[in-house]
Amino acid sequence: MRSMRTLLILLGIIAAVVIVVFVLTVTGDDRTDTTQPPVQSGQPTTIAVSPTTPTAARPPTVDMFGNRLEVPAEEAGAALPQIVAERIDPTRPDYLSAPPARLQWQRIFDGAAVPVSGSDGPARIDAGVAQGFARTPQGAALAAMDAIGRAYAAPEPIWQKVVRERFYGGGDTLVEQFARSRASAPGMARYVTVPEGVRVEPGYRDDLAVVQLAVRSTTGYAIATWPMVWVDGDWRIRTPEIIETLWRPATPVASTAGFGRWRQP
Repeated sequence: MRSMRTLLILLGIIAAVVIVVFVLTVTGDDRTDTTQPPVQSGQPTTIAVSPTTPTAARPPTVDMFGNRLEVPAEEAGAALPQIVAERIDPTRPDYLSAPPARLQWQRIFDGAAVPVSGSDGPARIDAGVAQGFARTPQGAALAAMDAIGRAYAAPEPIWQKVVRERFYGGGDTLVEQFARSRASAPGMARYVTVPEGVRVEPGYRDDLAVVQLAVRSTTGYAIATWPMVWVDGDWRIRTPEIIETLWRPATPVASTAGFGRWRQP
């Protein structure tokens, strides 16, 4: 059934939602990077941004499964100061699944949960669009989850800008498909929650990262795969030539072994 297939796809994007809860139907300018390469020695390098101050932030909340979400004063979210030296050491055995430093989940636009970190991006949020993800596995995974969350949660005209800038390829056709998806299920952003596990497939290179997200399903877990490409200084979701396959079904699995837990401490 097409609507159930679409739900599994949505869950595979980022949400951790029991499948029977929600059903929707999908018919169907790049930015310059300001992140820096990993520091090999010396003092930590900090990339200046304007984070939300504790006095400006609103009280935290939780997603559907009780995971903590920060609620910044800015509805589009708040970037954290970036310390490049805190990025994961590439020699670590869990390099492809370890969460970034100072990981924080934020509720944006009173709906979706999206991750930000203090090491791998985003370095800034410009007019509602997050930018400046690190050229690392962690940066690729952060960019994937952020793009999907904003595409469904942001108001007009921000979400269209997200689709055009955070996805590579698709153009007007992709925007139209997202428009139909959003119109068919208003309020779906609240189902975009913290995933059960995150990892990048082996074979990672700094121009292509295949991100996998594990989410809950009625039979255990489901895994969705999202190819991320490094284009003009940032990670973007690679839109396939046949756009409909972007929403391919998630793969059911019994456990999340091998995935990293990316929940906020």
